[in-house]
Amino acid sequence: MPYNGRVYINSKKRIMKRELIKTLPYDKVDFRWISDHYDVHLNGSCNFNGSLHEFENDYPEDDEEMMVRIYKLDFLSKLKWYWEQWKFEKCIGLHCTYPQRKQGQSFYYRKPKWLYVRLFNWYYKR
Repeated sequence: MPYNGRVYINSKKRIMKRELIKTLPYDKVDFRWISDHYDVHLNGSCNFNGSLHEFENDYPEDDEEMMVRIYKLDFLSKLKWYWEQWKFEKCIGLHCTYPQRKQGQSFYYRKPKWLYVRLFNWYYKR
């Protein structure tokens, strides 16, 4: 998605101003839901000061410390993040970043399997 300085344009062409709140070390962020992950969490929602915020992280290079940018969300953006998380949970399953996740819990097919396959394909637009 195009990002130009402080203006972020999503797929629906709605322009949102993104206000950078803080930059934190990776291990200090309270991740809530991850939308992009590649060895590390790259984008998603997090809890900061008791409120939902968006985070963004660049893929680390060599031995540099990873710093995560935390952005303030307006009301509609918060609803979007809650919707994306809810949709993922209903179509795919619980996410691995939940702190209350049981140890050893892994991916499994829900029953009935035909419904799970249909929801999975709908979520990933297959």
